[in-house]
Amino acid sequence: HDAQGREWRLGSFAFCQALATDMPAHVADAQVHLVCDQQWQASWVFSEDVRDDAKETVARLQAAGLQVQILSGDRPQAVARVAQQLGITQAQGACSPQDKLRVLMQAQQQGRKVAMVGDGLNDGPVLAGAHVSIALGQAVPLTQSNADLVLMSERLSAVADAHDLSLQTLRVVRQNLMWAAFYNAVCVPLALVGWLPPWLAGLGMALSSLLVVMNALRLNRR
Repeated sequence: HDAQGREWRLGSFAFCQALATDMPAHVADAQVHLVCDQQWQASWVFSEDVRDDAKETVARLQAAGLQVQILSGDRPQAVARVAQQLGITQAQGACSPQDKLRVLMQAQQQGRKVAMVGDGLNDGPVLAGAHVSIALGQAVPLTQSNADLVLMSERLSAVADAHDLSLQTLRVVRQNLMWAAFYNAVCVPLALVGWLPPWLAGLGMALSSLLVVMNALRLNRR
């Protein structure tokens, strides 16, 4: 009640309908109404917005062969709507932390490698159980402490960037290992039998190490 004795209600359709009979039709779950002295005043309908780069990020991950899935504690209708906007076919709403962890463990039992991205407090258990856990920069401290990676960028595309960089890193590591194995398999035996002078073998080792370092430095361009 206000100073003039008027009774105000602000809330859900069911809460306000009990006071006012002229309420508009109920069109959405995320709907808030304002009623004063049994008279409807206004209504607001809320909807979830996705990040600007969310659709692009999902498309990049799917193009790389990853299966993307949404596990959310939000209402199933809202989760399904967001999943449709992003082109995600597997989405579950109204998930508790235990529900998320159960889905994770089922995927792991099927032999899948699971990466989890989260920023909420209820994502802590599933982040701790994932093969790779990624927390966004604005995540709560407990979620960040349970994550393997914390992406300081506010853009969701940093997840796809991190995946691309990890693949390139593995390629560079394999290239360096192959070169090192080739050098040791060819030059070391030649040096042992005396067909390769010690000074040339040392120079070759230094050049080999330099090549490995230069190859790894290519990652800085990312």
